[in-house]
Amino acid sequence: MSWLDGLRLPVIVVTLGPACSSPGAIAALHAAGASLARLNTSHLDDEGLAHLLDAAEAGGFPPDRIVVDLQGGKTRLGWMETVEVAEGDLVCLVAEASAAGPGDLRVLPVDRPSFLGALRPRDLVRIDDGRVALSIVAAAVGGWTARVEQAGTLAARKGLALVDREVSGGLLSRDLELVEVARHRGVSRFALSYANPELLDQVDVPELHAKIEQAGAVGRLEALAAASDALWLCRGDLGAEVGVVHLPALQRRVLGSGVGPLLVAGQVLHHLTCSPRPTRSELCHLADLLRAHVTGFVLSDETAIGPHGPAAVRWIREVAAVTR
Repeated sequence: MSWLDGLRLPVIVVTLGPACSSPGAIAALHAAGASLARLNTSHLDDEGLAHLLDAAEAGGFPPDRIVVDLQGGKTRLGWMETVEVAEGDLVCLVAEASAAGPGDLRVLPVDRPSFLGALRPRDLVRIDDGRVALSIVAAAVGGWTARVEQAGTLAARKGLALVDREVSGGLLSRDLELVEVARHRGVSRFALSYANPELLDQVDVPELHAKIEQAGAVGRLEALAAASDALWLCRGDLGAEVGVVHLPALQRRVLGSGVGPLLVAGQVLHHLTCSPRPTRSELCHLADLLRAHVTGFVLSDETAIGPHGPAAVRWIREVAAVTR
């Protein structure tokens, strides 16, 4: 039996978040035609996960229509206060939030020590899908000092990407704990970030989706497809890893590979985070993806933080209805 059985095509996965955490808001996404509800556990504690599971069910998404997204091999900032950093600022990346940086430098906790162990001077680290960039300066006690190359906002649990070099991170124990919690609630669908065949083997669940977020993953599409039930082309992290100018070529390579089922994620209709209407270029690209026979789409900011989540779902449905 295919995981697509009972789902209307294209599959539309909506991410639950601050803008849609109540049963009423989630019900509006369901009524608009959303297929599955995604819970990003990287931003949730046990209480938050339980709350969203309850709200999702009350909003029309039973456990078999929920996808729990695990951190997998991805590295993230730890829990910290939201801060603004300016170009030229010096910060300190450390393994523990309680660690002290040299002098009065702002400390940025990193949740995966192996990531810190892979860093070298002059490395470029992109944070939050490339919205902030740091260059590594020198080793420091418990971590590394880094210079801000691209200013922006840093917040808890944002993802880190090391440019031009992959860091293989094992599965964190937290993911396995979350699997047990979600399975106890009847959830069977899970997605795994920074997936590789070895990580996929560590997660024993009925249905597992592999997220393509590193250049190396594009080179092992067939192995990932064989070890999972679906692939997600996640353009946010992939673009941060390789640089956005290289992203179109990699997307073309994935779309032309013939592997599937394949869902596309990352700014599908990003303009809807600030406007009730998508741009013409977004709709044209959406139609091109449908003609390339993608299985569906994963909406992130469009539903999690944007005020027009149901409209985003309807726009996809309407374009799909007229696209041949």
